[in-house]
Amino acid sequence: MVFTSLYSLCGAGFALLQLLAPATARPIARSTSSSTLVALQFANVLEQLESTFYAQALQKFNQSDFTAAGFASAQVPLQQFQAIFQDEAIHTTTLQSAINALGGQTVSNCTFNVASLLTDVPTMVAAARLVENVGVSAYLGALTLINDTVLATAAATIMTVEARHQTILNVLAGGTAIPQAFDVALNPSEILALTGGLISGCNLGIPANVPLQVNNPGSIQAGTKLNFTSAALNGTIPVEELSCQFLAGGLPVAISQPLSNCSVPANVTGPMFVFVTNSSQPLANNIRDAATGTIVAGPTMIFIDNQQDALAIAARPGLNSTVTTSSTSTSFAAPTTVTLTPPTPTPSTVVSGTVTSTVPSTSLPNSMAPSWTAVTKTISPSEASSILGSAVPSMGSR
Repeated sequence: MVFTSLYSLCGAGFALLQLLAPATARPIARSTSSSTLVALQFANVLEQLESTFYAQALQKFNQSDFTAAGFASAQVPLQQFQAIFQDEAIHTTTLQSAINALGGQTVSNCTFNVASLLTDVPTMVAAARLVENVGVSAYLGALTLINDTVLATAAATIMTVEARHQTILNVLAGGTAIPQAFDVALNPSEILALTGGLISGCNLGIPANVPLQVNNPGSIQAGTKLNFTSAALNGTIPVEELSCQFLAGGLPVAISQPLSNCSVPANVTGPMFVFVTNSSQPLANNIRDAATGTIVAGPTMIFIDNQQDALAIAARPGLNSTVTTSSTSTSFAAPTTVTLTPPTPTPSTVVSGTVTSTVPSTSLPNSMAPSWTAVTKTISPSEASSILGSAVPSMGSR
């Protein structure tokens, strides 16, 4: 859906198509449906979100902020964040050109709340890691919607760039560069459960899964019991009828456990997506066969950083001395989870178990924008704060 027509379009500014096709190749005209325009607009909004996040991060933090966050050289993270921002900005403008070429209109009235992810460099790095891991899952999900082999291959070339972003951010966050041999594909409704709370003021035409949050402070390790908060956990479905499910790369199906005793599985390193379902039947780890109708809330995302790479230690040797959890002074290798969705105003229930890791709250000095100009529009603090009370009501929920 999202990428079916993306690489079949010709027009000014559609540089990726020119890069992918031989100079003598003739573009193939393809019909465009209203659903394709909606999909392109959705993809463009996500790219606007990413571009806004990186633009504001690079404008806010200076070299001393990165040094204070434990990096051996501030140029290491700054160089990577600038490169990633440029990639995301190109994606944004390319999608806008594609939408215009189709006779559509870019969704430009969204407001993006990224201020809560930019309180300090450790928080920003952890959030960037989550955003890029989610981006890889979004592209993987989109590939399942493409029947044209040429278009699928073209879309995959963007996904590999997102995977490079993911890898470097795993390193900068102090984790394992390549924690798993496989990644997890997510559909658009699942992506919006993770990112929708940062977007308001626009209707994307795609329903979002009900957001899910891990609710207890502290670092996450194998065996930790998780507490959840969600508008969907309101007592309508008895807790004993609910399950938590963990999806990780390479697992054929999710690991399913009773929600009342939901513990992080052993022998997993790296990211895991966590769902709450009304069935104990494990979710299939592929979009075609997953019983999405059983999903009550989620996913949310956690990271298990139990194997810190030597490369991560070299890049950020001061990490353990500069990052602590919010509840104790005990240092840990990296923030293990960042929740992109703010608490919903709807009354919710905390379902028991024991963990969440919160991002560090270390205050770092502000200011001094880098010596380059952002090409995306950034939002003001007042615009950002307006999002905190509204998590995309027009998107709908399951």
